[in-house]
Amino acid sequence: MARSLITLVLFFTAALSCTYTYTVFATPMPCNEVARMISPCASYLAGRSTIPYHLCCGGMTVLNRTAVTPSDKMTMCNCLKGVANHFPTVDFSRAALLPSLCGVSVNVTITPSMDCNR
Repeated sequence: MARSLITLVLFFTAALSCTYTYTVFATPMPCNEVARMISPCASYLAGRSTIPYHLCCGGMTVLNRTAVTPSDKMTMCNCLKGVANHFPTVDFSRAALLPSLCGVSVNVTITPSMDCNR
């Protein structure tokens, strides 16, 4: 399990380096792009690192800049909820701290039960 998670993180990190230049999408960011942006956060979210890596915060910043309209934010929120189901070791207290640790301001507490319609 840990080996597959490491492989997944490495894959998404490589993909992130290719897609990191995205800052604004004409349409809402596809969920696979959202997953790529947050995959470098897996180690922090699972409690294996004490602070989020630079790529993690970079992805959070891109996501924050990309979700401009209420529709964009709702789509991204639903994507994040879906992606969270693929990370069974997520510590949601760490997830709630992630935006502030990365210097990103969001108006929602990140939990499995977050309401994406608000």
